[in-house]
Amino acid sequence: MENPQITLFAYSKNKFTEKRLESLEEVLNYKDYPVVWVNIDGIAYLDELKNIFGFYDTSIRLILRSKSRPKVEIFEDYMFILIYQVYESSGGLKREKTAIFLKDNYVVTLQEVKGDVFNSIRESIRKGEGLVREKKADYLIFLLLDAVINNYIPILDKINAKMEAIEDKILRNSNREMLRKIHTIRRRILFMRRAIFPLLEVFRELQLEGTRFFEEDTKPYLRELNAHVLEVLDLIESQREMANGLIDIYYSTISMRINEIMRVLTVISTIFIPLTFITGLYGMNFRYMPELTWRYGYPAVLLVMLMISLSMLYYFKRKGWL
Repeated sequence: MENPQITLFAYSKNKFTEKRLESLEEVLNYKDYPVVWVNIDGIAYLDELKNIFGFYDTSIRLILRSKSRPKVEIFEDYMFILIYQVYESSGGLKREKTAIFLKDNYVVTLQEVKGDVFNSIRESIRKGEGLVREKKADYLIFLLLDAVINNYIPILDKINAKMEAIEDKILRNSNREMLRKIHTIRRRILFMRRAIFPLLEVFRELQLEGTRFFEEDTKPYLRELNAHVLEVLDLIESQREMANGLIDIYYSTISMRINEIMRVLTVISTIFIPLTFITGLYGMNFRYMPELTWRYGYPAVLLVMLMISLSMLYYFKRKGWL
């Protein structure tokens, strides 16, 4: 990846500073601001984080661990949250580990690669929109978490749109490609669920153990986060049911098509039963079969076979079998 970058947003209600830093030590020059947000693009400067802010090795190890679950850790002097951002990439989904620290007036975020879902927050800080410049660092934590959750919604909306399109195609003309697409969508839904479901435990811990890091007027936002996650999980569950329903529809249409084919083949076979009997009868070549020497025997037999076939077709049509 590119060299890690440190971006600083230090702000109060009446002033704001945005700066690209060359070293992490520079953040201490802005400690007089009510809120100092330090964003690091890349998993880097971990030793500096321990030395400057006193973050513990347990938090750093969670960042470095390849398959860490979303988690919150509450310490005496700081709070640590590990969460995942989800993106669409090359037709699939990928998740990016995001670490968030809150200590005093400092908020530190680390991301695996450059690019995130926090641009709307940055714009609000720059323009002084909303409450962000009026609130403290705990409100910024809420905004960061809420932005991650909000980013799940358009991804799920696209999954839903794809399922609706696939349903229409299945009803028109189902094939194995449709089944492959359904299974791809099911994997994406499960991917999203694995990324989101652990957040229930994260936000529950925040409400139970992390409230001392939040102002009284910010604590209701924690309940809002939990409710938001529940809404997203409900959407995922409905999509799982819809994906399973698509598989049922697929196999139902296949069964109907097979039944149609079998019905046609059965009708054809049924028509040929009496015709086969007639041809078999006259194929025995007994010497004293009068029809064999009759001049009009052959066309008469053909006419009888044709009449039988037409009569059977008419009968099947009347019965609604065709």
